[in-house]
Amino acid sequence: MKSYILLTTFFSTQLLLAQGQEQPKERPEAQQREQIIKRFDKDGDGKLSPEEAANARRALAARPAQTDRDSQYKQTFSIRDPKDFKIEGEKEIFSGPQAGERLPKLAVSAVGGDQDGKTINALGENTGAQLIIMSDQYGSSVRGLIGLLRFVSTINEKSEKKLNATVVYLGDDKNKLNENARRYGQYVAGKPTIGISNDGRDGPGSYGLNRNVSMTIIVANDGEVLYNFPFPQGMLTPDPHVLGAISEVLKAKPVDMREWLVASYGDRTKKAANDRANTGGVDVRSLLAPVINKDASDEEIDAAAKRVDMLLEKNKAAASNIGGIAKRIIDGGKLENYGTERSQYHLFKWARLYGTPSTEKND
Repeated sequence: MKSYILLTTFFSTQLLLAQGQEQPKERPEAQQREQIIKRFDKDGDGKLSPEEAANARRALAARPAQTDRDSQYKQTFSIRDPKDFKIEGEKEIFSGPQAGERLPKLAVSAVGGDQDGKTINALGENTGAQLIIMSDQYGSSVRGLIGLLRFVSTINEKSEKKLNATVVYLGDDKNKLNENARRYGQYVAGKPTIGISNDGRDGPGSYGLNRNVSMTIIVANDGEVLYNFPFPQGMLTPDPHVLGAISEVLKAKPVDMREWLVASYGDRTKKAANDRANTGGVDVRSLLAPVINKDASDEEIDAAAKRVDMLLEKNKAAASNIGGIAKRIIDGGKLENYGTERSQYHLFKWARLYGTPSTEKND
């Protein structure tokens, strides 16, 4: 009975996610239970035996993990009225300039570009449609930031009016901020202005940021704040109300914007499938992550690299892909940005072993 209750609860959650947060009342618990039983009740007695419940758990575990991520990702295509934004279960929170206020100068240390390392006003001329993301570097915040910037890049390709995006990383360790900002840069779409705080975790004093808020997002036009969205725990996926604010400032119809994002998602899904085919079905990013973890010891890195070595010996497609990645990193002069010295040793090794075409090896 306990396993049945746990299984029912889990399936209920998955079904709600698949349908979207706006429709929970259309799928009552009794209906969900009925569907679960109908699918897994092999002996037809109208209930799940312990064996049938175990089979159901195994079937669920065997599903590709991407399924749930896809469902959650597609939910973010919902575009909602920004005026309806609120933090569930939280009191009203303030962080940064509010609607109707002017944006102060935003002095940060630039990351990348011609002014790399210099203190700049990240807002430039402070004109046009503006998106300012001021965030710490915790996992959920960075993931949400990267996802939102991917959306912005897609929207800017389609919209007549363009959105100027600015990212400011907040933290007390400026060296660590800079190091991480450069690493995250490879995943950031579009060409946002990226900087790190010169004023520690609190950010510029003139902005009045709340230190307990992981991410503050501001949508403005010609330097005047239209909307302010504080996220105490970071924004794991692009918030529909933020997308609504972007739709408003760009004067883009929500229905059109949603079509742009859905089409882009389909293209990304196809590209991901092609990438998996080109890597022999291997998730290269997950495979390499432990090797280039800057916080890992030499022993941990060597153990992770050994797992990679064993796979590459058997998987030529993965070997060619990883070798090519390592070679491009080295040729681009960016090897020192990846992991520790021990990590860089393994990347150099894979570039030599697998990153050079066989015709060159025989010369």
